[in-house]
Amino acid sequence: MEKWQDPKVIALWIAIVIVLIFTILLFVVKIMHAGYKRMTEANLRQARQELEHQKKLLETGLLAQEKERTRIAADLHDGLIGKLSVIRMKSQIGQGAVEIEELLGDSIAEARRISHDLMPPMLEFSTVEELIARLIEPWEDKLKIYLYADVRTTVDVSPEFKIQLLRIVQELITNIVKHAQATNVKVHLRHTNTCLSLSIADNGRGFDTALHKAGLGLGSLEMRAQYLNGQYRIKSAPGKGARALISMSLQSQFTITGS
Repeated sequence: MEKWQDPKVIALWIAIVIVLIFTILLFVVKIMHAGYKRMTEANLRQARQELEHQKKLLETGLLAQEKERTRIAADLHDGLIGKLSVIRMKSQIGQGAVEIEELLGDSIAEARRISHDLMPPMLEFSTVEELIARLIEPWEDKLKIYLYADVRTTVDVSPEFKIQLLRIVQELITNIVKHAQATNVKVHLRHTNTCLSLSIADNGRGFDTALHKAGLGLGSLEMRAQYLNGQYRIKSAPGKGARALISMSLQSQFTITGS
């Protein structure tokens, strides 16, 4: 009998093969377990980061609301109430009716400006293009603003959508006036049945986006964009101006079919 035919040798080889297969299976299971563990930890880290990001956006939103309330309170106190106090004082000392009439006219204009800032007039019956055009008009004495509109739909958006979009435009233009030292601003609106995108570019001094990403202004813009089912991006570099891009998907809760 050949040696390899010996039952003991055969049993030994079978045992070796079994042990080898078991070792390979154990090794594979350990690798799969380690990979699954790494994937689970990565998903948990991503979930924590997203949760922290949402928390920061919520905090930014609350801070932005408080900032807006403070600004409105200042407008009322320093502007409207100040003018009304002057009118009252002049009325008490018997000032002329013509001067009081002029001050009343200024007070009414101030009240109208604050009211329009809170809720633009004819919001429901105006298109996005018309609202943006009216919003940027007062800034044209400080900047050369060019509005390009590419509207390819009769579908209108809801008043809630419009007011949030206008707040985005208002904040971007305000930031440009305050910080960019720009002379030209290009506003490009594109509106189709399925999406609405807005690009605002300036020729100002620019900035490092990595250093200013956590700023209150940029955070509130991202928060408003997310509320509108959209995305907000900004490209800038020192000395090269800045370009903000907001792209929004038009979901049914934000659209109204036109005629």
